Amino acid sequence: MSPPPPAHPHIRPAQAVTADVEAVGRIDAVKTVLRVLTRTTGLRLAVVARVTPESWTCCAVLDEMGFGLRPGDTLVVSTTFCNTVRGLGGPLLVNHASKDPRFQDHPAPKLYGIESYIAVPLYRRNGDFFGVMCALDANPADLTESVLEVFRHLGDLVGHQLEQEEVLNERDTQLLGAREASLLREQLMGIVSHDLRNPLNAISLAAATLMRRTDLDDRARRGLRRILDSSDRANRLIHDLLDFTHVRTGMALPVKPRPVDLYEITEQVVDEVRLTAPGRALDVVCEGDGHGKWDPDRIAQMLTNLLTNAVQYSEPGAHIRVEARGDAREVVLAVTNAGEPIPRELLPVLFEPMTRGTTEGSERRSVGLGLFIVNQIAHAHGGAVEVVSTVEEGTTFRVHLPRGC
Repeated sequence: MSPPPPAHPHIRPAQAVTADVEAVGRIDAVKTVLRVLTRTTGLRLAVVARVTPESWTCCAVLDEMGFGLRPGDTLVVSTTFCNTVRGLGGPLLVNHASKDPRFQDHPAPKLYGIESYIAVPLYRRNGDFFGVMCALDANPADLTESVLEVFRHLGDLVGHQLEQEEVLNERDTQLLGAREASLLREQLMGIVSHDLRNPLNAISLAAATLMRRTDLDDRARRGLRRILDSSDRANRLIHDLLDFTHVRTGMALPVKPRPVDLYEITEQVVDEVRLTAPGRALDVVCEGDGHGKWDPDRIAQMLTNLLTNAVQYSEPGAHIRVEARGDAREVVLAVTNAGEPIPRELLPVLFEPMTRGTTEGSERRSVGLGLFIVNQIAHAHGGAVEVVSTVEEGTTFRVHLPRGC
């Protein structure tokens, strides 16, 4: 079966996969990087492109806008904002192209309907220009220069990894076994996570400081709230990435258990999720004794991941039920949501990293680490996770937590 035609007639479908496209495709962390970009900016299309004076080639793409790009596809380089980045040799931020005097006559908004665009150039460690990493959207945006700091860090890391891929290809790649290659990718994810924390914290701090001003209008406050919400989501993703890297490099997930009331933690987390998902109905039932010895931060992280998963995979009007029931031996924490059941073929691998509870495309904004982290936290407390998913009863995740780990 031939691939579907591109959404835009100016896209030239891939004819042959170039070495550059193959090199970027081998970097598993690029998928995570693009996901971080869309979550941080709110823009729906993120791309790593090889850009030369003669050509523009898509190397990696996360398309939640239906633009139609695939790895290997090409555009006429002179019609792209990426060509402007190549000429500038520096980052570019465009919030509303058709009303920006610099770009209102540019081909990009006219040919492709692109209104918002943010990008940084990609360089190899030897200083050679490779291309551009960008996020863009058909809708106008309200991005600030501070977001470029996130792009700069990620761009440096992707450029460094491109160089490493070239070095590995020049050597005998058979010398690098599957275990070593996996470790290299996971180390890169750890580097990405660590280096993103400082700029994200700076963005959150700046937005929170501005929110305390009394002279802001409603529009400004809504924009700052979006920045804070996006930063919070990205920070949660970074914590999951750090935990993933920690576990996959052979170390146990660290926990610091102490006497706590699990029911208090449950109520607190549910209240926090209600603030980030206004309009969603979350019902809480706590029965029995909720006291035990657990790591409160890890329990909160686990429940947040389960609730975020339930919000993502249920209809906006559907109720989400949280139950915590304690007996003499353990407390069982359960999260239930209505909606389409998890496909049977995904159940055996549901708690593996980079797995999502759907066989559909990328419209669900998730890297696929949430349930993996839930499982690891449960095991670190001497517990276990089970899932039941049917059309009639919906999907329920149950976490069994012994009272002392």
